Amino acid sequence: MNEQLQSDLVSADPISDIEDATLSVLVQQMARAARKSGTTDSVISPWWKRRRAFIPLTIAGVVALTGAAVLIPLSLGVNGTNVELDAEIPIVYTTDTGVSVTCRYGIYFGEPAERTDADEQLADFVKNHDWTGIGQRIYEEAVANPFVPGPNDDWEVDTQELRDIASFNQATDLIWEEIPKKLAQEVQSSSGTMDCKGQLR
Repeated sequence: MNEQLQSDLVSADPISDIEDATLSVLVQQMARAARKSGTTDSVISPWWKRRRAFIPLTIAGVVALTGAAVLIPLSLGVNGTNVELDAEIPIVYTTDTGVSVTCRYGIYFGEPAERTDADEQLADFVKNHDWTGIGQRIYEEAVANPFVPGPNDDWEVDTQELRDIASFNQATDLIWEEIPKKLAQEVQSSSGTMDCKGQLR
C-alpha cells in the first residue's frame, strides 16, 4: 500500500481524534476481520448449480414449456366445515373457435357430521366413473341451450360473458345424468365447486 493511500486512510479514520483505547481496539479488530474475509478466496458456484435457484427455475421452465397450469387444490366448505372432495371431475373441451379449456368440477355428498352409506356409495361411484368426454358435452349443451335472463332474474349487469357462465353452470347438470337414478335418489344433499370460468368462445 503506497504512502499517499495510507495517509488518506488514516485521515478518514472516524475515531482518530478519540482517545478511547477500548473503542480504538474494537475498530481495528473489525477492520482486520473485514480485510481477512475480503481477501479469502471463495468459490462461488454458477447459479444453475445452486439448489435454491435451480428448483424454482425448473418448475417455471416446465410450466412455460408445456403451457401447463399450476393446479391449486379445489376447496369446499359445507355448513362451516372444510371437507375433502369426494371427486374432482376433469372438464376438458375445445370451443368452436379452437380454444382448449381444462378445468375441474369438485363434488361432495351429504353432511360432514352425518355421512350415510348412500353418500359413501355415491362418492365411490363418482370417484371411479369414467368422465371422458363430459367436458365437451357440457360445452355443447351450454352453446345449444344458452341461458337467457327472464323477468324474475334481477341482474344488475347483463353481459355476454355472464350469460356464458350461467349457460355453462346450467349445463353441468349433465354430470347428474351420468349417475344412476337409484344412487342419486338416496342422497339427501350434495355440494359442488369448480374452477371453470364458463368460457364458451
